[in-house]
Amino acid sequence: MRRFPHSGPARRGRPVVLAAVAVVSALAGAAGCASETGARDGGPAPSLSPPVSSAPLWPDYAPPVPADGEPDKHTSQRYLPVDDVTVPTGGLRKLSVRRLLTKDPNVPDFVRAALARCPGPTCGLRDPVYKDLTSDGLDELVVALDEPASGLTLIQVYRASGETVRPVLINFGPVGLTGETFGTDLILTSVGQTGRVTTRYRWNGEVMTVENPWRRSDDTPQAADPLAPEKPVPQDASAVPRQRTGPGPDTREPAP
Repeated sequence: MRRFPHSGPARRGRPVVLAAVAVVSALAGAAGCASETGARDGGPAPSLSPPVSSAPLWPDYAPPVPADGEPDKHTSQRYLPVDDVTVPTGGLRKLSVRRLLTKDPNVPDFVRAALARCPGPTCGLRDPVYKDLTSDGLDELVVALDEPASGLTLIQVYRASGETVRPVLINFGPVGLTGETFGTDLILTSVGQTGRVTTRYRWNGEVMTVENPWRRSDDTPQAADPLAPEKPVPQDASAVPRQRTGPGPDTREPAP
């Protein structure tokens, strides 16, 4: 029988070819894994919406002035000073709030009647608060009295002028009227059947007046103060007008 010569190199080539195929497969698999964990293109970034801000309907509007060209005196009408009370050496913090309200000629009689229950469990007088609301470096006195019988809350701000105590804001609102400060502004908030009503007051050099939220940063006139009295304050609860910005119906009993 004829034998063909045995080719050694051909036999040794098979393992080499198989090894090369295995290496290529491993590299391809590694490349596939790397593509799974690397950075991806997620498409265009979503557009960002600007934050919502207030937009006045009439940004250039200025309230009209009286026909005679004179500023409305109602804007800077001052309240009567509390002549029977003088500022002690320690300032307004040393004053008795109950005595101050009792002696204040701007306060109606039903408030004095409510103070007769103080101190006591039915006393509606809140703790006094001291804040600089006139930017003079001295604290004003903020007092509040809740009178559920009349459905009203009184918030009043007093200022020391030398030895004289003078109110710079008298505000009657729905019972539960509360407040906060924003800088030297006083913000009063009431909640009623029509919702939440917030009014901002600012010192104008004489009294605290309603600040027009859309007032420009120039010399545009401010809104007139609807709370500074032009005539003596009524002496009974039924005659006290409801705050113009206060919500809800008038729940007071008619005067007998």
